[in-house]
Amino acid sequence: MSTLSQWLLLFRVHWRMLRVKATDAAVHSRLMSGTIATFLIGYMVAAYWLFSEGLRYVASLPAAGALLSDRLIYVLFFCFFLMLLFSVAVTSYISLYRSRDTRWLLTLPVSHRALFLWKCFESAAFSSWGLAFILAPLLLAFARMRGVSPDFFPKTFVVLLLFLIVASATGAILLLTAVRWLNRKQILAGVVVVALLLVSSAVNTGLKDQRIVEESGLGSALTFQRVLHHTGIAVNRAFPSTWLAGSVVEWTRPFRHSTSVLYPTLLLSHALFAVLLLIGVGDRWFYRSWNLSLQHSAVSAMRRDRQRLSDQERLARLYPRPSSLARLIGRPLAAVSRKDFLTFFREPAQWVQFSVVFGLLALYSTGLRKMNGDLGQARDLYLVAFLNLSVCALALSTLTTRFVFPQFSLEGRRLWILAMSPLRLPSIVLQKFVTSTLCSGLVVIVILFIGGYNLRLGFADSAFFAGAVALLAIGLNGLAVGLGVLFPNLRESNAAKIVSGFGGTLCLVGSFLYILAFILLLAWLRWDVFRENAVDPGWYRDPAKQWGIAAIFALTSAVTLAPLFFSQKKLKRLEILTNS
Repeated sequence: MSTLSQWLLLFRVHWRMLRVKATDAAVHSRLMSGTIATFLIGYMVAAYWLFSEGLRYVASLPAAGALLSDRLIYVLFFCFFLMLLFSVAVTSYISLYRSRDTRWLLTLPVSHRALFLWKCFESAAFSSWGLAFILAPLLLAFARMRGVSPDFFPKTFVVLLLFLIVASATGAILLLTAVRWLNRKQILAGVVVVALLLVSSAVNTGLKDQRIVEESGLGSALTFQRVLHHTGIAVNRAFPSTWLAGSVVEWTRPFRHSTSVLYPTLLLSHALFAVLLLIGVGDRWFYRSWNLSLQHSAVSAMRRDRQRLSDQERLARLYPRPSSLARLIGRPLAAVSRKDFLTFFREPAQWVQFSVVFGLLALYSTGLRKMNGDLGQARDLYLVAFLNLSVCALALSTLTTRFVFPQFSLEGRRLWILAMSPLRLPSIVLQKFVTSTLCSGLVVIVILFIGGYNLRLGFADSAFFAGAVALLAIGLNGLAVGLGVLFPNLRESNAAKIVSGFGGTLCLVGSFLYILAFILLLAWLRWDVFRENAVDPGWYRDPAKQWGIAAIFALTSAVTLAPLFFSQKKLKRLEILTNS
């Protein structure tokens, strides 16, 4: 069989599996499937309305509305390009080098090239569908605002597909090159160097902007010029995102230029070349890189085994003295917590994403100081504070869905080991909830305090927003842990695939609705600031506001306890507990 025939065979097998799972979910879980479909349709409608209002507001700005609207499209596609590169690389690494499915497929009469191409396609599909889902309402709103012709949508679909091929193939090629030719220390050194360069560039740009503002003031023209200057990289013609954004923008104008043909042909040629390069690189490097990955793992294990310990040291290693954490929560729970901690930090695909998201949030919060000079009104200051809280909450919901939801499923077939331990499974689930809440909650609380300090909100109001995000962390982690137990996927070892399933989608939608209800209740508590443009230190003494506070606590308690309660019921029905 040719490579194409083998790839099509793998595609048909997985497509049949997906169809069977979807049919089973539609037949046996009609209520849940209908709920998810309703939420997705509601998101599309709400996102379309929000994008329409935002684009209409930007377009109404005098003299620069059209230019800013176009620049926003360029910046958005540039960010999506970077996100897709990173997501495909991480997902492909897990799918190609850490998945048991790959080891089993390599024993079958399937060529390494066909297997590599299938795994790359699978990773690209898992990474791309979310971005395409987010882009759909934006492109519809942008097209409606510009009054485009009917042929805009099929042409945009074609160039978007070519863009996804280029970005996904580039991410897979970069991953394969790194695994084949670089070791872990070199990759880590490269990441550190790139991070230092980015941080130094951001600090240098911030200091330069501050000096310009101090010398010449912050006028409208200067602000507009600085905004365009900082987004200049998004319109660089060397990036495929510029070709896609340029095509979309040109097709919405009444008088089209030559670039309306140039950019789509560039995307087409580079997509074809990227596929050919991916085939060649996969044929020559994949199997060798897979062997090197196994060799590095084996060498690391042998190096640990070579550490000779005396009998007394071995006894101390087997029966160490209880730590302070073990004295507090007990040695079994402390051992499970230590296992989760080491598993998280030994997997670069986990802690890199966690660090990038929270690092960007911290950097963003430190930049709020520059906005304080322009926020003379109390309502403007609190509007920025609420938006900062919303951004942190949405980022936290994404991370809890991505990392906390699949924790129970990742135990997989080793779950029977935990069931035979001194701990019961309900205790382990509660341990995962407490650990994830503490780790993620402390980070976002610090970020909210940094944002409050830079906005000069004062300690009381900073503590108000920090307490709000602490409640959000409790609710979001409880929802993710509980739904992770209610909708487990014990056969899958790839966290990205676990999250992409039915339960992960429900967790993400539920988190969004919880955040929306929480923020609306919180804004009602401080509505006097927006109505009277003044801060009332004793706002909490109002009986109506006390009922609002009780409603917030009740909402958080329901979102936290209900999934955990039903997850305990689910654990009792697991077959693994029948003999306990």
